[in-house]
Amino acid sequence: MGEADLIQALTDHGFSLNESRAYTALLQSGPSTGYEVGQKAQIPRSAVYGALRRLVAAGAARSIAGHPERFVAAPAETLLSLLRDRFAASLSRFEKAVQSLDTDPPVPDAFSVRGYDRVLEEAKALIEGATTQIVLSAWPRELSHLAEPLAEAARRKVPTYVFSHAAIPEGIAGRHFSYGHDEKDLEAFWKHRLVLVVDDQRTLIGATEGDDADNAVISETDAIAEITTSQIALDLTLLAQRVSCDTSEVMAAILGDRVGRLDELFARAPVAVFDQQVAPARKKRRAG
Repeated sequence: MGEADLIQALTDHGFSLNESRAYTALLQSGPSTGYEVGQKAQIPRSAVYGALRRLVAAGAARSIAGHPERFVAAPAETLLSLLRDRFAASLSRFEKAVQSLDTDPPVPDAFSVRGYDRVLEEAKALIEGATTQIVLSAWPRELSHLAEPLAEAARRKVPTYVFSHAAIPEGIAGRHFSYGHDEKDLEAFWKHRLVLVVDDQRTLIGATEGDDADNAVISETDAIAEITTSQIALDLTLLAQRVSCDTSEVMAAILGDRVGRLDELFARAPVAVFDQQVAPARKKRRAG
């Protein structure tokens, strides 16, 4: 984390770019004149005093009377406390305003989001709302981002099953199933993808390359959840076959009574046949 990160964090919380630059400059330099802040933060003289006045009004800076007037940054801890209180108050007002509308708009069966951060936010929200089961296929990088909500789900005693072709990081809650490959080695073959099914009903399927082009579809369609869960179960089955491990108990947990019904069907079925397509024979050319 550095100067650019602080400026970005401030702009994310509603400060203008000039205000963010001015606060960062004050934090680094101590009491400064407007001219000095403008020089350090590369803010035009015509704009620097306006930015400083707005910081003072917001409680992010303080004015020191004198000739010339100087400005000093409010301590970072003080500003952080102010922002928390204001956000909490704003969120409370929003909640009351929404409740006063007395409306409950319909929720779509499926919607999409774009951007790496938004994909992870939706994944966290799904995990935080889980009550009966979490089935997850992801890369180590994304698992690390989801570690906290997965740990909270474990504290709620929500069964969690995590699959990855790469080595799963330490501290990730749930039962792990992994080939143990190095993430960098796999990146030479595949792109980062995140597949998540919660409570056998809600599904997220998304690209997680780590940029703004990432996107994901979030669905509450039962059929999509069933197909997606079955795909992860297939990955687990293939892994089990390669390491000679019995996964019947895990399959029963993930797929529920579908496993028993499927076994019963196969027991009654005729011998399986794999039909090999034969290329049509070429016609013999007639003798001339």
